[in-house]
Amino acid sequence: MFKLKTLKSGLTLITIPIPSLESVTTLVAVGAGSRYEAKKVNGISHFLEHMFFKGSKKYPSAEIISTMVDSIGAVNNAATSKEWTYYWIKSAAKHVELATDLISSMMKDSLVEKDEMEREKGVIIEELRMYRDNPARLIWDLYENLQFGDQPLGWDIGGDEKTINSLNRDDFIKYVNSLYAPTNSVLVYAGKIPEDIEKIAIKYFDDLPKRGEHKPAGFVPQKQTKARAHVHYKKTDQANLILGVEGFNRHDNNRHAAKVLSVILGEGMSSRLFMQVRERRGLAYHVSSDADSYIDTGMFINYAGLKLEKVYEGLKIIIEELNKISSEVVGSEELNKAKELIRGRLALRSESTNFLAEHFGTQFILDRKLEKFDDYLKEIDKVTPEDILTVAKYLFDKNRFNLQVIAPIKDSAKFEKILSSS
Repeated sequence: MFKLKTLKSGLTLITIPIPSLESVTTLVAVGAGSRYEAKKVNGISHFLEHMFFKGSKKYPSAEIISTMVDSIGAVNNAATSKEWTYYWIKSAAKHVELATDLISSMMKDSLVEKDEMEREKGVIIEELRMYRDNPARLIWDLYENLQFGDQPLGWDIGGDEKTINSLNRDDFIKYVNSLYAPTNSVLVYAGKIPEDIEKIAIKYFDDLPKRGEHKPAGFVPQKQTKARAHVHYKKTDQANLILGVEGFNRHDNNRHAAKVLSVILGEGMSSRLFMQVRERRGLAYHVSSDADSYIDTGMFINYAGLKLEKVYEGLKIIIEELNKISSEVVGSEELNKAKELIRGRLALRSESTNFLAEHFGTQFILDRKLEKFDDYLKEIDKVTPEDILTVAKYLFDKNRFNLQVIAPIKDSAKFEKILSSS
């Protein structure tokens, strides 16, 4: 399915050929994200993502870059997380060399001009304000701050307005030089790849600067002896809620059982939370569960956008379902349905070149190795009803609960009472 090779520069090349397509996604991922940042430059990873599109020595303006992308009918974008950043262009297969040229120029010779940086500060700040105005988006940042506290994993990826306004060009240059090394990066092609793709990669990426590479700040577990609840007051027509716990890291053997557990609870229209919260009681439009992993920790979260007048009832129903799955063995039919859902959703996503490039690019950055989908699914198939019960009992100890709410509610006492009596 994929081929992996390390070039002389130290850059890793991953190719995922799909000859039946007419397009290619060209992507570069880097081990750089907000957990690599010091507090005084929090948000610089995301800001830098913006600046890379503002011009390079070869293509010295945002207008030139965007015009070239548009002129070949391509699309491009980027994303920043807490542990990685990636940049991509999806183009017709015949334009893969130009896509490679554009991305390599950004990686090698981004100008990061002072005037552009000052203008872009306004754009970043408006992006942060947009997220703050969207409760369904804001709640994720607030939840991670509640769970992880005042350390890099608990900080917002975008930083805050004060920090953004304080950043200068030297901060960007130091940050790039500390992380954007060939050995800390991966180049991925997914789609209809030409036979000479390795030559193209070497032509444009072999002269990447020999920059530094440092490890992210280690996670310091929070000492938690009882459930925690935090309410963010905001005038909304709906209560947004996340009830979660610290989960498993990317290398923990329990992560596969946690994934299956999250599907049983809250993925798909036949999942337990969907049926109980939405279908049978009409308390929410959206309700879901997810198990997410970082290098050294993780989260298991349950999210719902609930009717304001029913928020306490909705929380009780969610907790009841967590308690139920922690005390009763899951039936084989429900377990098999969850495994098939994982298998089917992966098959659907795998039809996207962007998904493939993003998945394998970030996986290599985080794990320094790749796992075939078949091998991953074999691990999912190994999960037993007893595994689900064991993981659920561990995760859903009421003293480990973290509850984040956004609603026009000022007092968290009633939420705390529900958690303590669960």
